Amino acid sequence: MSKDSILKFAPFTSSADASFWHELSQRKLNEYGLNDEPISISGFFNEGVRPGISPRLCIGGESFNNSQEVSSTQKYVATGKLYNTNTIEAFRTLDIPTLAKEAALQIWQDIKSGEALKNPSLLNRFVLFTFANLKKFQYRYWFGFPAARVGGDPVASLPQSITDIFSKEELDSFSENLQAVSSEDYLAAFLVKRSSREGKSILQFARLSEFKSFYSNEDANSEKILAFADPSGLKDYPGWPLRNLLLMLAYHFGDKHPLKLKIIGLRNISQLKSNPGASNSSLCLDVQVPPVIDAEGKEMQVNDIKGLEKDSAQKLRPRLIDLSANLDPKKLAESAVGLNLSLMRWRLMPDIDLKKIAETRCLLVGSGTLGCNVARLLLGWGVKNITFIDSGRVSYSNPVRQTLFTFEDCLDGGKNKAEAAADRLRHIYPCVNTKGYQLSVPMPGHAVSGVAQEEALKNAKKLETLIDEHDAVFCLTDSRESRWLPTLCCAAKNKICLTAAVGFDSFVAMRHGVQQSEQGPRNIGCYFCNDVVAPVNSQKDRSLDQQCTVSRPGISMTVSSVVVEMLVALIHHPKGALAPHTSEPSNDGSPLGAVPHQVRGSFSNFGQMMLSGQAFEKCTACSQKVVDEFKKGGDEFLLASLNQPTYLEDMTGLSHMHAEMNAMDDIDLSWSDSENSDEGADDAT
Repeated sequence: MSKDSILKFAPFTSSADASFWHELSQRKLNEYGLNDEPISISGFFNEGVRPGISPRLCIGGESFNNSQEVSSTQKYVATGKLYNTNTIEAFRTLDIPTLAKEAALQIWQDIKSGEALKNPSLLNRFVLFTFANLKKFQYRYWFGFPAARVGGDPVASLPQSITDIFSKEELDSFSENLQAVSSEDYLAAFLVKRSSREGKSILQFARLSEFKSFYSNEDANSEKILAFADPSGLKDYPGWPLRNLLLMLAYHFGDKHPLKLKIIGLRNISQLKSNPGASNSSLCLDVQVPPVIDAEGKEMQVNDIKGLEKDSAQKLRPRLIDLSANLDPKKLAESAVGLNLSLMRWRLMPDIDLKKIAETRCLLVGSGTLGCNVARLLLGWGVKNITFIDSGRVSYSNPVRQTLFTFEDCLDGGKNKAEAAADRLRHIYPCVNTKGYQLSVPMPGHAVSGVAQEEALKNAKKLETLIDEHDAVFCLTDSRESRWLPTLCCAAKNKICLTAAVGFDSFVAMRHGVQQSEQGPRNIGCYFCNDVVAPVNSQKDRSLDQQCTVSRPGISMTVSSVVVEMLVALIHHPKGALAPHTSEPSNDGSPLGAVPHQVRGSFSNFGQMMLSGQAFEKCTACSQKVVDEFKKGGDEFLLASLNQPTYLEDMTGLSHMHAEMNAMDDIDLSWSDSENSDEGADDAT
């Protein structure tokens, strides 16, 4: 855009969610029938879109409510009219340009009457023309975002960043004022004025309707500033809402002369609130709006109408959407979940690989408190393959903490936890591929023989098979020794393995190390690398409070969220499972930020630490010696590990290390302080 060139606006593009078409279908069948009268609907747009993105006006199933509730900040309501025809012939013969012109003239009337000055959202009217083929679930549609042209075109200077135009003091006061404003309709468009307070330069706010009183002490050439929520992400072009805003201000306050304004296109209000001095995509430009009242004081007439949306080929014609595969309720659910994640990618994290997340097959060893929470969070990230393992049954104490179970699951002795969790997950999200296995994980210190021995070997084989079939394994059981075999299997197969464990008011979430080559070192340690003893039966001779996991309820939810976010960050790292421990975001790391080895936290002081530990060459779970014996020894190795208390310690050298440490305890390290040790020795008794 050259200096003082004609101001161009980034037009809206439509974004109609599948839920809108589903709701339209239901209302057509159950409510509207053959009635083709216009229907009031609503939509919304956002400020703060990613750079380079055109402004979007969004509609969804909620658009049919009389007044759309804005559920979060940075959403701005637009009112519209839906013209739904009964036949394709009626749609084709519909006089769309005339109906769009009527909407533009209504905006012009609202400007002249002063209604739009009191309620600027009236400037963002839109029209939607549709034909719904309910047999084929095909929809033809055409959006219009009307704007009236009266008089000439505004001209503008080159746009600049807001941080280049205003001082730090002014931006700080701007931030304070933004934080004090709770009404979204206020932030859609408001006036700004430079002022001073206690020797500091500040910015003051006012509503559009207060224009004359707000600038009453200013001369005709003084600076007048208009700020508006700018839905455009294009660096040179402000969003479409500015077009009608300028027309309204020119009509009410321009008189017979051009109206000069400084425009602030707010594109990241949340950042301006929290960190006003940081680099911000909000733009500023000087605009001159030609008068809409001629020299004789007469009102100029509308000479052009803009705003019909072009299709993907940039032609003025309707669009067609085929939702025959999407309007099944399961498909709708899948579409809605996908949209939530896509919005995150569109607006905040363009590098998120949603396909990779969805295709990551996750095995959850343990279906209790941690397993339920981890599964729900994986579901939220769009993971579609989740498998549960557990040997327990749902008891009456479980449902209040274990979020996939209900009271009915406890009846008649209780359902198997793994199967009940998988069943509940399918009820929550039918598109998930999930299964539960009733399986008891063999554990060191829990000796087996006879039938129990055969069962243990069978379960170990099944566990190994399941680990082969999955990409990431979560160790979420409630005892240390039950994590040993999954950890060892993952180490042998170089799989991603993560552990979450809780105490009364503390937690640890960690990922286990992997090897770059078969005999190479592991990049980080595993859950057992800090131990100098082999896992043993931790349940033996324990009282009830010691057998149960007694912890503050929020601990499990906290550690579950940490370990799931750790996995998502890890699979986005260029090195994948080989990613080094990082405690800060880096340009060559995961786009989601840090990828720590382990996170330890405590509710006693609400603190959290990111730590890293090296792999231990004598580790009983991931050391090369144990992994090699596991691969070579098979059943014999496993039975020896279960039945012989010192087998793992003897193999890894921990027993020898213990003996050396005990021997050091017997060495007499005392000595005399006497300068003559020989003489002192005779007297010492």
